[in-house]
Amino acid sequence: MPYLGVADVDDFLATVLSKEIKLTWQDISMELQDYVFASRLFSKAKPDEMAGDMLKWRIQIANNETFKFTGQFADDTTVRKNLMTHGSIGWSQSTANYVYDITDSEFRKSYVEIVKYMDVLEHSLYNAYFKGMELAMMGNGPTSPTQETPPPCSLTWWIQPYSTSHTDGLSNGNGQNTGAYALGTGVTNDFLGMDPYGFSAVGTGNVLSTTHKGWRNRVGVYSVFDHNDAVKTIVECLDKCDFKAPRTYAATVPEDRPKWEMLTTYSRIQLGRDMLQAGNDNIKSDLATYMDTVLIRGIPLRNVPAWNNQDFGAARTDGLVLGVNWANFKYYSATGLRMELRPPHMIPGKHTGRMRCLDDSGQVVCLNKRTNFAVTSSVAITERN
Repeated sequence: MPYLGVADVDDFLATVLSKEIKLTWQDISMELQDYVFASRLFSKAKPDEMAGDMLKWRIQIANNETFKFTGQFADDTTVRKNLMTHGSIGWSQSTANYVYDITDSEFRKSYVEIVKYMDVLEHSLYNAYFKGMELAMMGNGPTSPTQETPPPCSLTWWIQPYSTSHTDGLSNGNGQNTGAYALGTGVTNDFLGMDPYGFSAVGTGNVLSTTHKGWRNRVGVYSVFDHNDAVKTIVECLDKCDFKAPRTYAATVPEDRPKWEMLTTYSRIQLGRDMLQAGNDNIKSDLATYMDTVLIRGIPLRNVPAWNNQDFGAARTDGLVLGVNWANFKYYSATGLRMELRPPHMIPGKHTGRMRCLDDSGQVVCLNKRTNFAVTSSVAITERN
């Protein structure tokens, strides 16, 4: 059986690592049962890419309100407004790597064992990437516009839950106050999903929610996860986040039926099953089950293990039900920087050491905030792994 000499390791790996040589093993290293970023936002088949130092998209924020009823020889009146703005946000960059030494005893084994060793190293590299991106997607997102090494914008960065700081002094874009004084003190179910903490001066994607009413997601609050409280609040969000344009236009994403999924914690799904088990006829039009999946108005509740796991770093205590319209979410990659696996290079100062890096640059964008919602509990909840 042939073996490699130290001088042959680099040439052998340069050849082997470029080929699809796959050996089997079982991976029990990943602690979560499911990874939302990998399954919902990251697409190998149809990657969305964009060039430039910023990700940009167009948003219509107003209309020229020139309609009126008229008669013979009536005077014409008109008005002209700024109808468009641009959303924009910077890229997030990430990297992961693995190292090895060409004098490692693994390289004195058979070719098959060497391939197996390197295959596991590369698999671990991708595991590290998807674990890091899941923590970013299920976490709080960037903390400020000037953050030096920002993560990509998370789902809850885009879809803000209810906050008491979000109900004062809101403008509807026409100089009218639509905050707590207009809505009524204590209102918790409305389009009050504003700009993330630290971004009130620049807005969400450089568009101010305080200025543009259409750039706010819906929020709701419940105290008990039952039909009369939580389920009805969620159903109201589903009804009121379903916007339909009066005429078709060249929309960035089609405005047909929303492609909703409701991301939540395991305890909420358990309570949904309990309600169904109780067999209350009053809930049948709102709550159902299919193949053990709990549905509210036909929309599945999906467990997010990252929000339950106390060790992962993103566990929630607010009983969140996040209504995500996946039709309006995209993960864009910076052109030329999508999951770039670099050739192994010598580690400085270690002439037998090698490092191989995976570089990625991307960003998550929500193209229409108001078709999404966040419903939370007013009572703190401790989730279990």
